[in-house]
Formats: sequence, structure tokens, C-alpha cells
Amino acid sequence: MWLPILVEAQTTGLDAMPWTFFLASAGPACGAIAATLWESGPRGLAAWVRRTFSVHLSWKWWLAGIGMPVAYFAIAWVTTLIVTGSWPDSAAFGLTDKLPGLAWPAVAFVWVLTFGLGEEAGWRGWLLPALSQRMPVFWSALIVAGVWIAWHAPAFFFNPTYMAMGAGIIGWMLALVCGSYLLAWMTVGAHWSIIPVLLWHAGFDLLTAADHAAGSIASTISAIAMIQGVLCAWLLWRRRNQPRAAEAS
Repeated sequence: MWLPILVEAQTTGLDAMPWTFFLASAGPACGAIAATLWESGPRGLAAWVRRTFSVHLSWKWWLAGIGMPVAYFAIAWVTTLIVTGSWPDSAAFGLTDKLPGLAWPAVAFVWVLTFGLGEEAGWRGWLLPALSQRMPVFWSALIVAGVWIAWHAPAFFFNPTYMAMGAGIIGWMLALVCGSYLLAWMTVGAHWSIIPVLLWHAGFDLLTAADHAAGSIASTISAIAMIQGVLCAWLLWRRRNQPRAAEAS
């Protein structure tokens, strides 16, 4: 689904990010739906939807999905004050030139419906549980990270943020591996509901993909998430021989 953007970028160039950039985020979700229908039919799809989007969660997973982005925000703002001597521009919070003219609540809503829902329904909603039927969640999360990285590959040929990374791509890949472990831990803990990780993913994108986030804000939040990911990887490694339901308890 990245192909039309990639072709346009390589031929005429992109004056602005087209709306299909956000539409392409539905790719993993579409794959999950197709795979579930192929394997289990309509009844299996209905069961998958009930499990994947269950809201019957312990309060701690609601807190994780919503509270962690809020904590990231607070820590990043204070860090920016310490580093630069001034607070970030609150008027620019969450705004991105990929969604011109939208206030931050609308931007947040778009992140929820696109890269939150679209990616997480595929990665943690289908691929992670499917792999975890065959191997420990630790290894499943590592494979998901590899697929997640590969899925982003076309964006390195049209997304200015990615194209400017240079050697920083190594750090970006490590961040996705850490993120995969953090989100796997959350998903298993929420009994395979993706609601917490969907909210987390959208909140993370709102904070780090904003135009004013480049620099201390994005780097601070990414560093925190990577530390969390390493901790979750350690927890999943320790519990790799336990039944799936116990791996994130």
C-alpha cells in the first residue's frame, strides 16, 4: 500500500505527504482480517474481533495504555526545560505538517484510527498471537519486530524523516525491537486485547511525530520506551518456558 506514494516520490516528487500515507497504515489490519478469514472463516473472524478489541481489561492495562504516554509527555517537557532553558511551544503540541490544519485532538484521533489501529491489529492482534502458538512470546516478539521493520522499509524512500536518518537507522531499528517487546508484554498482559497498545501507539506517535518534537522531546521519549522494552524483554525471557497466559503476569 506504500507503492503509489513511493512511485510518486521517485517520479514527480512529493510536495506534501498525501493522505494515502495514512491509508497505507491499514495494511497490517487488512492482512490480519484476510488471514483470519482464510484460517477460520466468518465465525473465526468474529471471535478474533471479540478478543482483539476486548475492553474487559484490568485497570492496570488501561493505565499502561493511557498513562505511559502522559508520563512520557511530562518527562520530555521537563527534560526540554532543563536542556534548553525554556518550555516547548505548547501551541505546537501534537501538530504535524502531515495533517495540516488539524488541531491536536483531531491529530490524535487520526493516529488512533490509522497507525494505532491499522498497525496493532496486524502486529499484536494477529501476528504475535499466531507466532506465540508455536514458540515463546520472547521469540515471537523478536520476529514481529523484524516484520515491523521490513514493513517500514519503503518509507525510507519517500518519508523525509526517515530519509534524513542516515546511520541513525540502526538506533531506529533497535527502538522498534525494544518497542516490540514492550508492546508484546502489554498485549499478553491484557489477554491479547490490543486496546492498551493501540492507545499507547497513538499516544507515542502524537508525541514523537509532531513537528516540534524533533530533538530532545522525541529522543527522551524514545529512550524511555527503549529502557522499558529491554526490561520487558528480560521479563519475557525469564518466563519463556511458562504457559502463554503466564508470560506477562
